[in-house]
Amino acid sequence: MAHSDSVDPSPSSAGAAPRPGPKAVGVVVWEAFYWGLLRNESFAHASNIAFAILFSMFPFMILVTGIAGYWGGSELAAAAQQGTGGIFSVLPEQVSDILRPEISAVLATSQGSVLTVGAILLVVIVTGLVESLRMGLNYAYRSYDDRHFLIRRLEGTFFMLIGGVVILGLGFLVVVLPVVWAYLIPHAPDLAPYWSYFNRLPLVFFTLGVLLFLASAHLWLPARRQTLKSVLPGVLVSLTLWFVAGLVFSWYLSHFSGYAKTYAGLGGAIASMLFFYIVGLIFLFGAEINHSLEIWREGRAPEH
Repeated sequence: MAHSDSVDPSPSSAGAAPRPGPKAVGVVVWEAFYWGLLRNESFAHASNIAFAILFSMFPFMILVTGIAGYWGGSELAAAAQQGTGGIFSVLPEQVSDILRPEISAVLATSQGSVLTVGAILLVVIVTGLVESLRMGLNYAYRSYDDRHFLIRRLEGTFFMLIGGVVILGLGFLVVVLPVVWAYLIPHAPDLAPYWSYFNRLPLVFFTLGVLLFLASAHLWLPARRQTLKSVLPGVLVSLTLWFVAGLVFSWYLSHFSGYAKTYAGLGGAIASMLFFYIVGLIFLFGAEINHSLEIWREGRAPEH
């Protein structure tokens, strides 16, 4: 059974509810940064998450496209491959340019053999990412999970399946949108100048998918009961900082990066790992924001 440390939900002995304001925001952010990222082993957990993302990205895409091809034929496999390509739309351009050719090459040769004994290994690798996220969230929320590891792995498999459905939906959207547009234009030619906006719908839906995944992870992965209202601040902080981090990281790679000189042929992999490391830190920072907000509302001192 999952559980976390019990805490008296009543406010502090002062009896007055804390007041929101700029000072309160500063206190919450500082406690999330200092007691969370710096004092709660978040940098080590971010490294674990970064490795798990890079390690599981290829197997996840292989599984999605392979299973789609097995059950739905070449059309469904093509839609899945289009959907997996949508993942690169939310990555910095330089990271996308590094990973896209490698993943395309892997998908071109791996779909036919995915439903073999090796598929079990792929599932273990992919669900390992969910376990990395769970461990980081439990540390951030100061919770302890003593459920059986098979239960946790089954939950990870469920998250993997939901992710696969989102990828397939995105793939169908990418395939169907040009068809819908070609049908609309003869009947409404005034829409022609708006194709660039219409063509961004897959990115909008993929962003919504990321938002739902973040909310689901915060709600169900940690060993504690949570509500959507309690996790939403951290989810929005993570999503916003991911967008900013993508812009800053792209600018950094374009102007100051020296990975090719330092790491030679491994420069692309190191650049991708660094970006995913930043992604992991921001993910954990969102959880620390939620935890700091909980402490602030209850008038408690941060855990040392």
